[in-house]
Amino acid sequence: MNTLNEINWFPGHMKKALDHIKERLKTCDGVIEIGDSRAPISSFPTYLDKLVADKAKFYLFSKADLADKTALQKHLDKYTSSGIKALALNLTDRRAVQTLISQLSLVRTKQEERFLKLGFPSPSKRFLVLGIPNVGKSTLINSLAKKKKAAVENKPGKTRSESLIKVSDKVFIIDAPGILEPNYEDKNIVIRLALLGSIRNDILPLIPLTDYLLDYLLKHYPQRIIERYQVSLEGDHEEIFLNIAKKRNFINKNQADSERARNTLLTEFRNGLLGGISLDE
Repeated sequence: MNTLNEINWFPGHMKKALDHIKERLKTCDGVIEIGDSRAPISSFPTYLDKLVADKAKFYLFSKADLADKTALQKHLDKYTSSGIKALALNLTDRRAVQTLISQLSLVRTKQEERFLKLGFPSPSKRFLVLGIPNVGKSTLINSLAKKKKAAVENKPGKTRSESLIKVSDKVFIIDAPGILEPNYEDKNIVIRLALLGSIRNDILPLIPLTDYLLDYLLKHYPQRIIERYQVSLEGDHEEIFLNIAKKRNFINKNQADSERARNTLLTEFRNGLLGGISLDE
């Protein structure tokens, strides 16, 4: 069984992609940095943010419909108080995409500021999309392009190529692969990213992953478990999963299948069937 210290989630293709991103940044006016609304701190591309230097920044948090709105708003307020525009959106909603397009047009790049001071028309601007895997980058690209320009698949690291997409007469988007940090000092972040699907399912074992999720839900959202699965919260984690299996009639060889119950909890969390949840306290 892998331990967190033995896991390699920064494979060779990510190192190569990072080199490409560094080159792309030289030709871009700004960046759109994407995180997941359910974990706006853990999923934020801090590692990539350090490479951005003085580029214009726009923070976007996807999957807002799956997040705990109260917790999410507190995080957004912290970002906006620093003077950086931050939005949380459901990127599958066309109205939200239109809001994003209008907000991007308002972001002032250094080149644009120079042009305006000289009385010249605003120049076009290029935004590089940065984020870790599976936070909605491909959904964003496809929505802005109004067609499938990027490969959408629930697998970290799926989008590995770059393309230029015209959003409006003045705004262009450059796609880039999702990249994780080479090393996370806080291993709880690794678990949260695995729960979000940003780290492949085969990296972390199912039992400790779902034990963490259940423990977190019992601490912060116990009523969601009761309402969704109609089970008692008494007993240890394995007992609770066995009770879920019995309620759902997950029976294997005349025994309750706790593994299937664990997979169900993980899948239903990811699909938002437990309601809006925040993994970052």
